[in-house]
Amino acid sequence: MGTEKNISIELSRDKKEGYLTLKTDKDFEGFREKDYDFILEKIKEVIKVPIDEKMIRNILKNRLYDEKFLIASWMEPINGKDGYIKNYFDSEKSMVPKVLEDGTVDYKNLDMVTNVKKGDILSELIPPEDGKNGMRVTGEIIPCKQGKKAFFKRGKNVGISDDGLYAVALKAGQVKYMGNKISVFENLNLSSVDNSTGNINFNGNVTVKENVMNGFTLKAEGDIKIMGIAEGAYIESQGNIFVNTGVQGYGKGEIKAQGNLTTRFIQNSIINCAGDITAETIMHSDVISKGNINVIGKKGLIVGGTYRANREINAKIIGSSMAISTILEVGTDPQIRLKNENVKKTLDDIRNNLDKIDKTIDALEKRGKLSNEKKEMYDKLVYTQKNLYEKMIELNRQYNESKTYIDEMSVGKIKVEDIIHPGVKVIIGNAVLLIRDELRHCTLYNSEGEIRVGPY
Repeated sequence: MGTEKNISIELSRDKKEGYLTLKTDKDFEGFREKDYDFILEKIKEVIKVPIDEKMIRNILKNRLYDEKFLIASWMEPINGKDGYIKNYFDSEKSMVPKVLEDGTVDYKNLDMVTNVKKGDILSELIPPEDGKNGMRVTGEIIPCKQGKKAFFKRGKNVGISDDGLYAVALKAGQVKYMGNKISVFENLNLSSVDNSTGNINFNGNVTVKENVMNGFTLKAEGDIKIMGIAEGAYIESQGNIFVNTGVQGYGKGEIKAQGNLTTRFIQNSIINCAGDITAETIMHSDVISKGNINVIGKKGLIVGGTYRANREINAKIIGSSMAISTILEVGTDPQIRLKNENVKKTLDDIRNNLDKIDKTIDALEKRGKLSNEKKEMYDKLVYTQKNLYEKMIELNRQYNESKTYIDEMSVGKIKVEDIIHPGVKVIIGNAVLLIRDELRHCTLYNSEGEIRVGPY
């Protein structure tokens, strides 16, 4: 009969797998099926997780000696599930209108407000689920990660039930997430924003029945709805902005939104949105969207200006036969690219200054002994030189980091339903293309560092 020396039990380096080899030698031809219990006993002295007994019997039955077989594997830990907040209201509502069959855009039925009554349950706190520890084949416990407890983050007019499980509206109004907090907003209704009101800064939703006039400011922590025109005004919202007639910036009007912007037209304006931008026409404007820029309806026109979107730009017609300068950029966070461009400009300025300082320091050093006045100037230049070099190193690091991100992100698309005219400049991620011949019914995208043209 074989002895313990004929039973080889090996473990992987991480102790996640156990192997069995039944060895033979000149004095021992191999174990038999009757030796099963003896072998299993010796294995269990080392391995403390379930063992593949079927494999052991197969080894003995078929006399598979002097070969290594996997007979046990670790028990992987099962992490607990995090608790979460279950909402009883639609937290994903947008203000994007529908395009009707005839090509017109329906700005009336937006279904953009979720109303609640005082005492309504808004959300429920779902507790975490426990995990299960794992085990290496030697019996060593591998702790699992326990699920994390979720917490309500409350904004305005929201309370918590006595048992701590429910968020409840304390007032009637519109419920929505503002940042990461649940809030209930009451509304501010105005006829217009003009001399009769002055500038407006409100911590809820604002509805303007007519216009926001040239030179005035309208800010709101909630949504803004303007039934007339936004005319040369500064408008800022922590939520969505809807302008029924359109946005005429006169080159100085500016709109900022943490949500979506929806309007009929945008002209000579500066637009910056964290969400999507939807219009029928956008002309001669500087537009930034961290989502999509969608130009819809019968016109669907983008012409003149610069348009940056994180994901997609969709339009019917882009540019014009007059080759008006129009720049489209997708595939990276517009804010990161702008920051990258600003950092590069600052770096160029620092390098130019350092070049002048270096030349002045060299000239002073060649003079030998300096007067007190020149010595003071020399010390100031050396001090400034040191600070500029340190600043240049840090800015260069920031520039390279953001440039690497931009080079790696090239997932955006430009979709053209009808025509894109020559003269339009397209930037997708790290690739640039100047349109020289008109393209029709196509999609532009980045593939392996080059802009390709595919079907619409």
